[in-house]
Amino acid sequence: MILKKFTTDQIILLIILLLAAFLRFYNFAGWSLSNDELSALARLQFESFGEMIRQGVMLGDFHPAGVQVFLWFWIKVFGSSVAAVRLPFVVFGIVSVYLVFLIGKRWFSPASGLFAASAMAFLQFPILYSQLARPYSPGLLFSLATIWFWTKIVFDEKRRVKDYAGFVIFAALSAYTHHYSFLFAIVVGLSGFAFYRKIEWKNYLVSAMAVGVLYLPHLKIFLYQFGIGGVGGSEGWLGKPEPDWILGFLKYAINDSWILLVLMIAVFAGSLILGKRKFTPFHWLSLSWFLVMFFIGYFYSIWRNPILQYSILLFSFPFLILFFFSFADNLNNKLKIVVLAVFTLFGTVQTVFINQFYQQQHFGEFKDVAAKIAQWNREFGKENVTNTIIVNGPFYIHYYLDKENVGIDFKQYENLGGKDLLELKKIVDKSQTPYFVHAWTKPCPADLEDIILTKYPCILQKINYSGLSEVTLYSKNVSGNCIKMPLPANVIINNFEAGLMWDGSEANLDSNIVHSGKFSYKLDTATEYSPAFTGTLADLNIGKTGQIKVSLMAFSSDSLTNMPIVISIENKEKGGYVWSSSHIENFIEPQKWGQAFFNFELPEILSPDDILKIYVWNAEKKVIYLDDVEIGFYQAKIQ
Repeated sequence: MILKKFTTDQIILLIILLLAAFLRFYNFAGWSLSNDELSALARLQFESFGEMIRQGVMLGDFHPAGVQVFLWFWIKVFGSSVAAVRLPFVVFGIVSVYLVFLIGKRWFSPASGLFAASAMAFLQFPILYSQLARPYSPGLLFSLATIWFWTKIVFDEKRRVKDYAGFVIFAALSAYTHHYSFLFAIVVGLSGFAFYRKIEWKNYLVSAMAVGVLYLPHLKIFLYQFGIGGVGGSEGWLGKPEPDWILGFLKYAINDSWILLVLMIAVFAGSLILGKRKFTPFHWLSLSWFLVMFFIGYFYSIWRNPILQYSILLFSFPFLILFFFSFADNLNNKLKIVVLAVFTLFGTVQTVFINQFYQQQHFGEFKDVAAKIAQWNREFGKENVTNTIIVNGPFYIHYYLDKENVGIDFKQYENLGGKDLLELKKIVDKSQTPYFVHAWTKPCPADLEDIILTKYPCILQKINYSGLSEVTLYSKNVSGNCIKMPLPANVIINNFEAGLMWDGSEANLDSNIVHSGKFSYKLDTATEYSPAFTGTLADLNIGKTGQIKVSLMAFSSDSLTNMPIVISIENKEKGGYVWSSSHIENFIEPQKWGQAFFNFELPEILSPDDILKIYVWNAEKKVIYLDDVEIGFYQAKIQ
């Protein structure tokens, strides 16, 4: 009896919203907080609100203050558990699906709204960013709400004060949430001038000014962040987009599914063929808004600083979806229901079962890394384990570790390569524990593991999280429980005991300072290059995805600043077109023999007849002794 009170469209909408809620609430607190979420929580750890704004927003972030301010008050009431932190963002995502329906219904038809809401409900792109405690979910909600009220004040015959107020409030919230949702609000506002005959000019301009006034308290933060270049200018971790970037985005946004794309195109084409084909201003708005937001991000990334990521197109993405389904009302009622049911069912199955969305590693892992570190420290006794980690800050790992009540400290929290490698070597050398644990949650220097293996040659367990994070347990004792390491296809050893295997001068063979045997090779102020290993890739039996591991012993009385191990690759036609190095000074201390490493992954551009050279370049013309050079050639990358 209750269902009879609802229309068919209302029942379908209710099902879609329940689906959106289920897909967003499912396991929303079960997977690890991402690096960005932990960053937001870390930037709340200040004594006062003012200090949080200054240190945690203006100086420590590149987003507006809105979400950070919200979290500041939210966690004081509800705590900082994963469920508490993510809950409001999930709710924002669900409400956004409803707003997509309302806009689609107002712009085109109820059928268009239902199809678009369905897509937003099951596509993994909006689901993922609805489960993140970051600005994307609220930015989407506020953008859609801005457009809903913008539609009413531009196209409704009767404009009410509350519609203007809604536009002002949500446009301002968009500005405080994300710079790109703010930009979208500006694009939307400017679009109103294309309908100048419909606009109540005075009220429209006053509304725009009101948004600006509400944003004034944030202007100082915006100008500072913009002045230092934003994401691309400051951290440089985003690269410039390739010309086909948009194709990659579209593929990602529709679940990497050509079947879904075909279904969407079929609905668009079929509904055009079966009914009216007239394009309205809303058709042009929905398509142009998405394209404008893409092109602004693309050309800004090319001409100034890279900012273009999939996430920032979330705010305008619903309008691309709305465009695809803008003529859906041309389908007859039964056909609409059948097609919508098939579309929704297949899309949900695609997300949950085919793509296995909930089993994927979407971001770097912290929760399980912390659990493994805690487990091993309990199992072997924390007094028997030395711990190091690469993480953006201690808070990122201790958020989870502190819940384990193990009381673990790390000897090193950061390793960017360079002198950090030497610091790690000192930690390893001084370590007296039988076990060593190392984890990374962001890019790890390629030579780091070789340093640990010099004293802890057994890897008991290594867990890699889709190449985004990793945690490894090492042991001093070699046993049958050790993971077998890949063997090289070729090994070249030069300990200088047989004279000069490669080039060089007999006069540089030295018997006074050696690491092993009778001879080392001395580089001095008159010797710029060591003997160089030379060979073709074909002779070395390594493919295009191979890896080279170089190890050598070095001794110097002086502190070194520029003593690279060099790998160069030359081609008779191309000349020298690959050059890479690892610096010996990052591994050795003065007056001590030390082992230096260089791990090099071969680029796929190589040809079998390319000539490989490996040598030490005495760039600063100092005295250094080399011994026990070992070069391993692997046919595939070592995991």
